[in-house]
Amino acid sequence: MNYLSSDFALHADKSTVISGMKNLLIVLLLASAATAFAQKGNPEFTIMGIMQHSNLEGGCWYVDTRNGKYELTGSPADLATCKVEGRQLTLKVRQAKMMASTCMVGKMVQIVEVLDTAFHPHNPPVNKMKITGIIHRTKSGCWYVLTSKKKKYEIQAPVPGKYMKVGKRYNRLSLVIPGNEGMCNMNGVITISQLESDMKIIPKQNDPR
Repeated sequence: MNYLSSDFALHADKSTVISGMKNLLIVLLLASAATAFAQKGNPEFTIMGIMQHSNLEGGCWYVDTRNGKYELTGSPADLATCKVEGRQLTLKVRQAKMMASTCMVGKMVQIVEVLDTAFHPHNPPVNKMKITGIIHRTKSGCWYVLTSKKKKYEIQAPVPGKYMKVGKRYNRLSLVIPGNEGMCNMNGVITISQLESDMKIIPKQNDPR
């Protein structure tokens, strides 16, 4: 057996592995430096304002602040938190580069962090509508009515017990507010009076003992 050639091959393999690790480390360092440079050139800043909704271009959302209007981009979770009409927001953002606004109502910014949220008092429009459909429930626990036209109407919590039945038919004249007032992002929100028979608070009866 040629031990010399075997030792040489082993040494060559080790050198290849070490060289590959060095190259990988260099790539990682360069990527980290590029990210840091990009962030330095695109600094974060804080905005405070009220979330507003416009019917332009099929529906546009923007934050109205003292310094102007901002359209948002970010993770689905952050956008769901922010997109409530009338909600007061405090956001850490940075400029959203290489992104064009379809609504053209404000500057495009990317959400870095949602610092604070609060509801701003307002009176949403209420419409009376005859809604007919079948009651369903989402995996996240939202009860809603699915109509024959495939529209979904969330049933606002607390949901009366008689409507908490999957497959039950719903057919009644209802008070409906815009879907963005709800928690489930549907076509509308059915509001049911607290005076409904099974939503009344039943007083505790005195113990006769």
